Amino acid sequence: MAAIIYDPVQFSKKIDKLEKAGGKAAFVASEALEIIQDLANNAYMLPRLKRKLTKSGDARLANCCKFQLGSGYRLVITIKDGCFVILFLGTHDETDNWIKNNMGVSFDCSRGEVVPAVKVSRDESDKNVCDVIDYPPSIHDLDVPLDEVLDQKTLREIFCGITGTQQC
Repeated sequence: MAAIIYDPVQFSKKIDKLEKAGGKAAFVASEALEIIQDLANNAYMLPRLKRKLTKSGDARLANCCKFQLGSGYRLVITIKDGCFVILFLGTHDETDNWIKNNMGVSFDCSRGEVVPAVKVSRDESDKNVCDVIDYPPSIHDLDVPLDEVLDQKTLREIFCGITGTQQC
């Protein structure tokens, strides 16, 4: 699933402002960027990201999720057309006002900026090399039965491990 920043100019300004403020604000900026990159790198929301979601989403926007970033900041996203769309970053009050002002708005994904997927690899010459990658379809993207993707021996090993049986 792709990640798209709906309003890249405003988002970039907000990130810059937080980073320049330093301290907790800079931490919030790095948390937001990390979440966005995780969304861009994966076809689904990782469990560790789900733990950062607010207790209740927001019914005022369709398919809305809000992440708690610390120090009262929120990152607002929606899921539209198979994409994670990053809508807003701000304090709790700023987020509430932004949602009130954008209720009923249909967000056009083509307007935003796609966040490229990256993979951190370990290289001898550089310990943190980031490469843009084009993921092959995962098993979740395939619309075929599992036995057509995996051979019988592998299936037996998986199911023996799940059931804890010795004879498979």
